[in-house]
Amino acid sequence: MFLKIVRRSFTNMRDSYLIYVLACSFAIGIFSVLLSLVDNPKLKTNISIWSSGFANITLFFSILFIFCAFVYMGFVGGFFIKQQAHEFKTFDKFGMSRFTILIIGFIQTMLVQLVSWVIGILIALIFQKFFGMLLLYLMGVKSGFSFLFTSNTFNLLIQIGIYSTLVFSVMNSFRVNRLLKDKNNKKISSRFYLRIPAGFLGVLFFISGLFVTIVLISDIKDNQTNQVMQQLIFLFVAYLLGSYLIYFGFLPSLLTILQHIKWIAYTGINVFSFKYFKERLIRNNSVLWFITELSSLALILLSICYFSYQTAYSNYLYAHPFELTANQYTVKDIKNDLKENNSQITREYKTTVKTTVVKRGSNGEIIPGTFMSYSDYQKLPKSNVAKNPKISKNQFLILDFGYNVSGYNFKKPDTAVVSVKNAKQIKSDKIGSAFPYGSTMYQGLMIIAPDNYYNKLQADVKNTFYGWFFKDGDKLTHKQFKKLDKQEYTRGVLIKKADNLNDTKLSAVHEPKHYQGEIFMDSNYSRQKTAKIQVDQISGFGIFIVALFSVALLIALGSVLTLKLLLRDDSEWKQLRTLNKIGVDKGEIKEIVKKETIYTFVIPIVFAVMQSYIVIALIGRFSAMTMIVPFILINLCYIALYGIIGFVTYLISWRSVDQKLN
Repeated sequence: MFLKIVRRSFTNMRDSYLIYVLACSFAIGIFSVLLSLVDNPKLKTNISIWSSGFANITLFFSILFIFCAFVYMGFVGGFFIKQQAHEFKTFDKFGMSRFTILIIGFIQTMLVQLVSWVIGILIALIFQKFFGMLLLYLMGVKSGFSFLFTSNTFNLLIQIGIYSTLVFSVMNSFRVNRLLKDKNNKKISSRFYLRIPAGFLGVLFFISGLFVTIVLISDIKDNQTNQVMQQLIFLFVAYLLGSYLIYFGFLPSLLTILQHIKWIAYTGINVFSFKYFKERLIRNNSVLWFITELSSLALILLSICYFSYQTAYSNYLYAHPFELTANQYTVKDIKNDLKENNSQITREYKTTVKTTVVKRGSNGEIIPGTFMSYSDYQKLPKSNVAKNPKISKNQFLILDFGYNVSGYNFKKPDTAVVSVKNAKQIKSDKIGSAFPYGSTMYQGLMIIAPDNYYNKLQADVKNTFYGWFFKDGDKLTHKQFKKLDKQEYTRGVLIKKADNLNDTKLSAVHEPKHYQGEIFMDSNYSRQKTAKIQVDQISGFGIFIVALFSVALLIALGSVLTLKLLLRDDSEWKQLRTLNKIGVDKGEIKEIVKKETIYTFVIPIVFAVMQSYIVIALIGRFSAMTMIVPFILINLCYIALYGIIGFVTYLISWRSVDQKLN
């Protein structure tokens, strides 16, 4: 008898159960794939930082992924219990024991969960190699991927599947029990006079959030950062509370008011659909709000990930402007290696610099200052210095990573003041951060000085930098690179501070171990290819994780809305059947279903896009990078995918309604 009742429930709600099982199976499959990638030997062999970094990150995201999947299963699983409320209460009235009814709810949930886990693990087994090859491709690793699903991983998945199935089955049994205790099935509905002030307050909060977002953009651009944190906290509360109160109060109140306007509510198909849609919206306002906030979070995260990728790539270009860079300590070995490999050099640059002690005027910090003459600076490739302010032969250019990067020195000064040992103090409004030979080759400040100032400057330490561009790369072998890598941070400068800047001493050191004073180590070489491999691997890994989470989140949110549209209660089905009986043809009912689907999908995405615009304010502090165009493209792609899910939902929803009417 149990199986017969369960089978009938599955048959009656087969479309809804199919959507739920597919969404759960996809989440379980992705979790299983991520878990299996953690200990994959191919990834450990071909990606040097996999074991030390990426493996732990993958494990963390797999745990986060299954946690989110469990939240989805627990939340959406309750939809089916509510849908069967009338059926369970009918069993209770006919004398079926409560324990038997609980067993029916338990068995239904257990079968659905077990099927989801079986399909999910099969998806992982079938597509593990595909996802592994995709990961390697995105990370720029040219290597094959071997299928590996260890017994430990398989046993762990089975244990998690069994325990979670039992937990969700028991949870739904409690839901059935609570439903049966509610004999009168009283629905708590808020009075109209409560919805109006709540809606007005929600609109006020939301509009004030939009206004503060505009103010936040202005504050950041004007470097008025004293109240930025308070504004961000207010935005979080205003958008979160405002959007909920709009769903709870404003939209139902607006629809109620429109319902009393004859030329709106009693025109065309609205005669039949307006009240129906209003009741559906009120019943689902919490779900719509939940979808809105998660969609907004998804858009913000996608925008931030894109910005992070652009920032990493920009920092990579700042740090490695030449394909290969050396100083006077490594140039001999590098030239021998290039000659041995027959590397084809297209352009070669050489610049002599002087290093002495300087003191920042902003914080009084005493650090090394590397000086380059204006004439030598002008000989460098334009691509290396294009992002710096232009200067004349009599002007100073201060290159300091801290002046331009938010978080290091948040409030950028208009003028940099630098005191120089035994030389004239420098004041300049020309401040940049694009170091000509790469930021890793220097410690402290770099100053481009007029030729007269540079020639008179007394240097404590001198150095010479070399930079090369090649036709087909530097062709360094792995052995040569490893040998060169051992020399990377073996040279630097030592500062012995005194009461007076002019008495402070700076000297060159080699592999410092027991020196007294403050030591600043410089990189003796810089290789663009090595850095690009790391950037490609990090960005590729990030794209892989973000893409999986984004697709999974989109499927989860879309399935929640789809299930909410499909799982109509008895009163809602009764309204549609009544419309059909009084003469409303199927074409008009189909139009009602279409409008309901459009409104249900469009309203959350509109509010989500408006809220996610805050990401422009957050990234607006980085004046060198605009996010308007990427933000628009990200939103358009998300809306397009969201729209596809909405269209499929409409087709499934109408199919379900058409079958019921027949």
